[in-house]
Amino acid sequence: MKIAHLVGHGALNGVATSSRILIQAQLDAGHEVMLVHSLGSWIEQQQFSGPIRMMGSNFATTPKELRRVGYAIRDWGEDVVHTHGSRGNKFGLVFRCAAGTPIVMTAHARQYQLPWLFAHEVIGLSQWTVDYYIKYWLVSRRHIHLLPNMFDVSRVEPVSATSRARARAVLGIREQAFLVGSVGQLGRRKNQSDMVRVLRQLLGKGVDAELLVVGSTQQGNDIMPEWDGAIAAPEMQGRIHLPGLRTDALDLLPAFDVFLMTSRDEQAPIAPLEAMAAALPVLSTRVGNMVDLLPEEQTFAVGDVDGMAAAALELRDEARRRAVGQAGRQESHASSTRGASLARSTGSTAWPSSGRAKSAGKNSAGPEPPAVRNEMLLV
Repeated sequence: MKIAHLVGHGALNGVATSSRILIQAQLDAGHEVMLVHSLGSWIEQQQFSGPIRMMGSNFATTPKELRRVGYAIRDWGEDVVHTHGSRGNKFGLVFRCAAGTPIVMTAHARQYQLPWLFAHEVIGLSQWTVDYYIKYWLVSRRHIHLLPNMFDVSRVEPVSATSRARARAVLGIREQAFLVGSVGQLGRRKNQSDMVRVLRQLLGKGVDAELLVVGSTQQGNDIMPEWDGAIAAPEMQGRIHLPGLRTDALDLLPAFDVFLMTSRDEQAPIAPLEAMAAALPVLSTRVGNMVDLLPEEQTFAVGDVDGMAAAALELRDEARRRAVGQAGRQESHASSTRGASLARSTGSTAWPSSGRAKSAGKNSAGPEPPAVRNEMLLV
């Protein structure tokens, strides 16, 4: 099968890493892949094993670029196009309307946008995601499917004393510091200001705590207005580490004692899954699939800084951290197994056979093309 992936994201983030895992799984299963990527993107630099064609695009929605990419995919002989991110989805909308191209879109975010109406099938990464698109009439119930991100637990080693010391040495963080934080771009959605508030409460309890946030510090349009003032407070000096965007973020995970996720909105984030696979205790807001992955005492309402800080305080005990971390690693392994099984079983039963659809709108082209059904088998 020939599958064209359009990945509009440029940065190293959950969209890019989950797309990479999916593409490699499809290559391993014997499919051919064409990857249309953003110019200069992280995924462009990745090495794949198998028959893959790479093509760069600025994803400008101009007739010239739409034709260039569309004709390249057509001439390659695609069976299905799978889009990731808003910019990729817009291209998918045009290809669906102009040529009846079989389109699958993955909902990596909850956004009220027109392209969802034109996908043959939509993948929701969590029940939280699926419910949103059904509620707002963007996707009909029979055309959206709950398929968690594929995740390879085996590539993440459990944290050890050696890996912890090595990661902290790279970052210049003291061995004795109680280190909390996360991996992700700074911004209002990820809400790292609440991590600073957690740190402040830990310091107020006499804990020798520090905060590490690995990820781009460029907030773009997703501004946290209180961020600069919060990190500039006198008591925070020397206790907040912002190494910026790193390609070795996975190697730096062992530096943490507790991994925090304070996001206002997520679907199926990869970073906390990686932390769980590394046997780190994770505390998270109740967003996306985190409520399915973590026990209730490790999840909190958005903005519940008091609850998260109290839970972090309890995790100062090394034996408790180890027990919670091991339970998380087991859950991450079980989750990845469930996701792969669900992907296979859903793909094998959900779509009737049909020819290539030409009509468009509200996921209503009648029976889906067989290529769409088969691509949802994933591997």
